[in-house]
Amino acid sequence: MSPLGKWLLAPKGSPPPRLNAANKTYLILIWKHGQFLERRHLRRFTSTKFSPWDQCSVRNCMLSYDEKDLHQADAVVFHLHFTRSPSELPARSRTDQRWIFLTDESPFHTFLHDHQRLSSYDGLFNWSMSYRMDSDVPVPYGRTIRGNFSTEHYWNAVVRASKTKLVAIMGSNCGGRNGRWSYVRALKSSLRGNLDVLGRCLDGNRTVCPGHFDRDCAALGAYKFYLSLENSNCREYLTEKVFWNAYRKFAVPIIMGASRQDCRRLLPPRSYLHTDDFADAKALAGYLGYLDRDDVRYLGYHEWRDRYQVINEHGYFGSVSKHYCRICEALHYNPTKPKVYARLERFWSKERDCAPASA
Repeated sequence: MSPLGKWLLAPKGSPPPRLNAANKTYLILIWKHGQFLERRHLRRFTSTKFSPWDQCSVRNCMLSYDEKDLHQADAVVFHLHFTRSPSELPARSRTDQRWIFLTDESPFHTFLHDHQRLSSYDGLFNWSMSYRMDSDVPVPYGRTIRGNFSTEHYWNAVVRASKTKLVAIMGSNCGGRNGRWSYVRALKSSLRGNLDVLGRCLDGNRTVCPGHFDRDCAALGAYKFYLSLENSNCREYLTEKVFWNAYRKFAVPIIMGASRQDCRRLLPPRSYLHTDDFADAKALAGYLGYLDRDDVRYLGYHEWRDRYQVINEHGYFGSVSKHYCRICEALHYNPTKPKVYARLERFWSKERDCAPASA
C-alpha cells in the first residue's frame, strides 16, 4: 500500500505523510475525457462547480483538460473505461512524468469498448488509480476510519424513528456476472412484501426514486437493510451501494461483491451481512425476519457508529468526490522513485481478482 493509501485508512487525526518537496506546484492533465468526468468529480451531479482541492490536505496543484499542456504536466490521467485503444495515448516526451490509468469499474468492466487486452497497455503506466487501496492513487467509493465519535444517542434515535420497512434494493442495471438478480428473485419469494425493488429491474417501482446517481433517494431511509449487490464479485469491489445506499441511510448493507475477508478489513466490524454467510436466499430471509423481531440485536449492527466513521467520496448523489485531490496528494506524498507497470495483469486481473461468473 502506498503512503497515501496507509494514511487514508489511518485513525482520525493522523498526520499526513511527509511532503516530497515544499512549495512545488504540480500540473495534472486529464487526457481527452476531462469535460465528461467533470459532471461527477467537480460538479457532483449538481449545477455547482466545486474546487477539486476543497478540504484537500494539499492544494498547490492545477488541473488541465488541454492537450497542449501534455509536455508540462507532472501527471497525465487516462480513463481506461473510455479508451478505445493504446493508439489514443500520446507520444511520451518526459520520463519523469507520471502516467496514471484510472478505472472505477471492476476488472470485468475495465473497457467500455470490447475486444481489448489489458496487456496491450503493458509498459505505459507508472501509477494505478482505482477503488482498491493498494493503488498508487486509491479512490475508494468510501472508506472507514477509527475514532471516538460518541454518536450513540443520535444514531439510536434516527434508527428507532425512521425504520418502518425491512429491505430494499435499487437498480437500473439488471445484469450482473454473479447472478445477483436471480438471488433477489429468490429472496423476494421468501420475503414477499417485505422486500421492495426500486427501479426498472424485476418489475420494480420506477417512480419512487427517479434519477440515477444525480438525485438522492430519500425513500431508502425507511429501510432496516439494503441489498448492496454489486455487478461482479471482485477484490475490494465495494461501491456506493454499500457506502451511500446503506451506511449513509442508517441501513445495514447485505453484501454481494467483495469477499468476506475484504469486508472485514475495510468495513466497520459487525456493520453488515454477507450473502456468503448464508446457505441460500431463504436462509438469509429467515435471519432478516429474526432481526426484524428483535430490536436489541438489530441495533447491535449500528453500535460501530460510536467508534468508526464511514466517509463517502464517490461524487454521486451530491457527495464529495476526492479523485483529483488524491492525485495531488499522491504527487506530494508517494515515492518519487521511477515505477512502471510492465505487466498490468499482475496488478489488475479478472482471472485472479474476481470470482467466475455464475451459471
